Amino acid sequence: MVKIAILGIGKRGQKYGNIASKLKNVSIVALCESKEQFLNAYAQKWGVDKSNCYTSDSQFFGEGKLADAVFICTQDRDHYRHAVLALNKGYHVLLEKPVSPNYDECVEIARLAKQKNLQVVVCHVLRYSPFYVAIKKAIDDGLIGDVVHINHTENVGYWHFAHSYVRGNWRKESESSPSILAKCCHDLDMIYWWSGKKAVTVSSYGRLDFFTSKNRPVDAPSHCVDGCDYSVKCPYYAPNIYYRITRHTLPKMIVNAFLVTDSPHPTLREIKDKLATSPYGRCVFACDNDVMEEQVVNLVLQDGVTATLNMTAFSKRMYRKTHIYGTKGEIYGNDTDGAFTINTFGGQSRRIRTSRKSISIHGSCDSNTVKQFIALLDGQSTHQGLTFIDTTLQSHLVATYAERARKSGLTEQINE
Repeated sequence: MVKIAILGIGKRGQKYGNIASKLKNVSIVALCESKEQFLNAYAQKWGVDKSNCYTSDSQFFGEGKLADAVFICTQDRDHYRHAVLALNKGYHVLLEKPVSPNYDECVEIARLAKQKNLQVVVCHVLRYSPFYVAIKKAIDDGLIGDVVHINHTENVGYWHFAHSYVRGNWRKESESSPSILAKCCHDLDMIYWWSGKKAVTVSSYGRLDFFTSKNRPVDAPSHCVDGCDYSVKCPYYAPNIYYRITRHTLPKMIVNAFLVTDSPHPTLREIKDKLATSPYGRCVFACDNDVMEEQVVNLVLQDGVTATLNMTAFSKRMYRKTHIYGTKGEIYGNDTDGAFTINTFGGQSRRIRTSRKSISIHGSCDSNTVKQFIALLDGQSTHQGLTFIDTTLQSHLVATYAERARKSGLTEQINE
C-alpha cells in the first residue's frame, strides 16, 4: 500500500487526489490546505483522519514523515520551498508544474533529490496524451525521416486566459510565473521530447496590449456585475464565463466556481454574490495583470533543428496545434480532433486516430500521470512519458532564456 499526503487542495490537488483515492494500492493519509472548508470537505471525501489534516505547511512538515510520497499542488512560488522540505523529510514527490520560476531552484531540487535518492516527478501530463504519444511514436519510427522544424501553437482560449492570467492566480509574474512558463512549459517539454534535441539559441517576442486599462471604457465599473453597460457585447463579462448560459457562450469556468466563492461546493447564489467582490468578477481592463497575452519563442536546437512556439490568448477554443516537418514527410493536427495526418513525400497520406479521451482538457493524462507515479513507488514498470526532475529542467531552462530574450530584445545563447 502506497501512502500519499497532499499539499494544496486547489484544482490540481483535487484532481490528483480524486484519482489516487480510487486506486486500490493507495491510501491518502494526510492533507495540508490553508482553507479549512476545503480541508474538511476533502478529508471527509477521501477518508483522511482529522488528526492528519493541517492548515499550514509548518504544521505539516513539523510532524514526522507521514507518508511515502507527497503531491505538491501549491502555488508556483511555493513549490521550491515545499519540495525541499519534503525531500529533507524523506518524501518522494509528485510536483505540479512549473517547478519554479527560478531556474536555479529547479536545479537545486534535482540535486537534492539525487543526493537523497528520492524520486521527483513533474506533472508534464501531456506526455500521457494518446494524441501526443502517437506523434512521438510516428517520429521515433522514422515515418517522416529526421525532424527539421517544429511549429507548435498553444491556443489558450480567451475565457481561460481571462480567468487565469488576467483575473486569476497567474496574472502577475512576481506572484507566480511568466505566462510562457506557467502555461507553456508543457509545450517546451513536448518540443524537447519530440525532437530529442536541446535548445542552443533562443529569441522571443511578446505583448501585453489588450488586457490593459487603456481599453477600459470610461464608464465601465470595476466589477462586471455592478451595472456594466457593455455586458451584452463584452465576451469577458464575468457572469457569462462563470454561471450564465447565453445563446453564444457556455459558462466555461463554472468548474472553477470554487475559486470565486472559496467554497468547495458553491451554489449559484454564492457565485452571483461573490462576483461582486471577487478578483474573478473584475473588468478585464481593470486588473493588475502584467504577464504576456501573446508570445512567440524561436529556437535553434542541436544539429540545426529549429522550432517555434506560439502562445496566444486570442482563440475561441482552448487547444494545441502542431506541425512537424521532416526530411521524408510531415505531421500536422490539433489535439481537440484526437487525430493527426502524416504526409509521406512521394507516398500516401495517412490519418492517425487516437483515443477520444485526448479531446477533453488534459484527457486521460492526469490519471495516467498519477497511476504511473504510484506504479514507480510500488516497484512496477513505468510508462516512458514519466517526467523526472532532471528531464524537466530543459523546458524550464528554455523558458528562462526566452524571458531574458523577450526583455532584452536580443537573441540569447544557452550555454548551460
